[in-house]
Formats: sequence, C-alpha cells, structure tokens
Amino acid sequence: MTKIDRYVLKELLPPFFFGLVVYIFLLLVSNLLGQAKWVVGFPLWGILKWLWYQIPLVLNQTLPVALMLAVLLAFGRLSRENELLAMQAGGIPLLRVTRWAFVLAILATAYSLYQAEYVIPKANARVTQVWWDELRTQGRGLSKLVGQDVAVGPYRLFFSGYDYRAGEMVGVRLERWQDEAMTVVLAERGRMKDNRLTLWNYRVYGLDLAALDREADAESTLRGLLRSRSAGERLVLKLPKTREDLIARNAGELWGDTHSISYWAQRAFAKDAGPKDRAEALVMMHANLALPFANLVVVIFALPLAVRKATSTSLAFGYTLLVTILYYFLMTAGKILAFGGKIDPVLAAWGPNLIFLVIGLWLLRGLSR
Repeated sequence: MTKIDRYVLKELLPPFFFGLVVYIFLLLVSNLLGQAKWVVGFPLWGILKWLWYQIPLVLNQTLPVALMLAVLLAFGRLSRENELLAMQAGGIPLLRVTRWAFVLAILATAYSLYQAEYVIPKANARVTQVWWDELRTQGRGLSKLVGQDVAVGPYRLFFSGYDYRAGEMVGVRLERWQDEAMTVVLAERGRMKDNRLTLWNYRVYGLDLAALDREADAESTLRGLLRSRSAGERLVLKLPKTREDLIARNAGELWGDTHSISYWAQRAFAKDAGPKDRAEALVMMHANLALPFANLVVVIFALPLAVRKATSTSLAFGYTLLVTILYYFLMTAGKILAFGGKIDPVLAAWGPNLIFLVIGLWLLRGLSR
C-alpha cells in the first residue's frame, strides 16, 4: 500500500463509518417512533433487543448511502483543494487515486449479498418474534395464532383458543397427509417449547382415503376408512419448526423479508409455480440482489459528482439525501408496479441501478476529457 493509498483511505474511512452509524441510528429511531404508541411500558431491554435484530437489514440499506457520503466528502475535499489536480499533474490517473473507493464498494457488495442470504432472513424473523412474543404479549405470542391453520413442515396445526393464565393452546388439532392417508391428532390442551409440542388428553385417528375405492358398501367403507385409533393422557411430539419460528412467520406484521435469495430463486424457477407466484418471487429475488450492487453504482455515480459539484460539506450531505430518496422511491415504485404486473420484475429491481450507472458513466467520461 502506497502513501497515496493510505492518504485516500484516511479521507474515506472516517466519513464512511460516521455516515454508517448516523444513518443506522436514524432508521432505528424512525422504526421506534413508528411504534411509539405501543412501546410505552415495554421493558428497555426488550426494546433494545428488538432494535438489535433490525440492524442487519438497516445495515444493508445504509451501506450505499454511507459509501456515497464518504466519496463525496473525501474526493470533494481533495478536488476543492486541488490535490487531485496535483496528483494528475504528477502522472497519477484519477482511477488509480480512487481505487480504494471501488475496493470498499466491492467489499460492501459481497458483505451485503452474504447478509441477504444468511443473516437478514433470520434476523427479520427474530424481530417479528420479539415484538409479538416478548413485547406485545409478554411471552404469549402463540395467542396470535388462534384460529389459523399453520403449516409446520409436513404438519398442519390448528387450535381454537388460548389459555393466557396457563400459557397453553386449547382445542388442538394436528394433521399430516401421506399420499392418501391422513393422521389426525386431537387434544384438549397443548403447550409448545422450542420444537417440542406436548399434548394432553389426546386422541389419534388414522384415515385411509384409498379405502373409498376398495370397498363396495357403505359399512365396509367406513371400517376401511378408519385405519387406526388410539388415545392417551400425554403425548410429546418433535416438530420441524420451533415455537419462535411459528410466531415469527404467522403472528402478524413482518419487519422485512424473512426469506433468502436462494429461497426466492427456487420459487421463481419452480416448474409448478403459477404466474403470480413466479412474478412475486422474481421481484423479491432481483430486489435482494440489486440492493447490494447499489454499493458499486453509487461510487461510480458519486466520483464525478464529488470532483465537479461537491464544493462544500453541506452540498455533499444534500446530494446524498437527494439520491437516497430518489433511489428508494424508484425501487419501491418499481416493486409496486411489478407486483401489479405493470412492468417486468427484472426492470423493476435493476432499473434504479441502471439509471444511476448510466448517469455516472456519462459523467466520468466527460470528466476524463
């Protein structure tokens, strides 16, 4: 690493981390204020935990903003004080001086893609679970699932009521299909901890619908349909999803997407996907891909802007705010139109990146002349 590299990094990194912290803080405060009427009386530790799990999503949203601010402030100052001109006069091309801005952008893009695939889906699910289970209902988040027919891996779970004092489900039904055979478990009460479901006063019925084709008369059909029957006082089952997963996915409003890029890709290219499901999956997949690459786009766009227009710190903040608002407006509008079938999902997700990339490349070309 040369002296110029160290000098440029010294200019870039402080405003980058400053912007990152400020914008994350502002978004978290905005989310908190949006729920202000509900959080009164909530424990401070629970609120902080709820905000903590929002950071991965907010970080992905603010990385491009912080990068643009850093480029505008750093190279804007170097340009105003003619340091860039001096470097170019000494035979150092502009792209050589700015290469660490692109390195930061590439690192930010890679990290954002990793987060979108592995971190953000789990974090967003935890945000929802903490909100409904630990804050809104004080540990009784399963009550939000009353009357729902909830998918639990190969099972379907339903309960008609919830005993708040005992923290138990009332009137539980658990069913599973295997080809044409169905197993149904009915229980008076149930309690779930982690992925273990405990049922009390239960009955188990095995139904074989293939018997409808085998038997000739009604009495034989009814006997064949009921494949097995048993009952007992207590039954413990291990389910493929935890209690927290069920609350996060089914309790109510979600904070952000709880699925990975690969999940949306599988849905988008599944052979049995309907047109509506395929369009939704394509929009979500490309949106989750486009945002990380915005880190590269904003650097290309901001460099010529910094050299030509960012003549002061206030202008740098102003340009960053303006571009951020415009970018997210275009992305949100594109997603809405794509969900409605008005425009192509790929164009909706990548359109904002493409617009700013073309403008940035045009400005760079003019700068090089």
